[in-house]
Amino acid sequence: MNKIRIIGLVILVIGIIIQFTLENDATDFISGLLIGAGIGLLLTGKIGKTAK
Repeated sequence: MNKIRIIGLVILVIGIIIQFTLENDATDFISGLLIGAGIGLLLTGKIGKTAK
């Protein structure tokens, strides 16, 4: 695994932990963003656009 995918996995786990530990509307939003970003990084494995 490359570094970006490991970071994505860590972000995903943090988002899931926040979802179950804290009870607030703002934390639900933040955990949703973290989970989405983590899944995106896990699938793509890169940040930004690729040069053609």
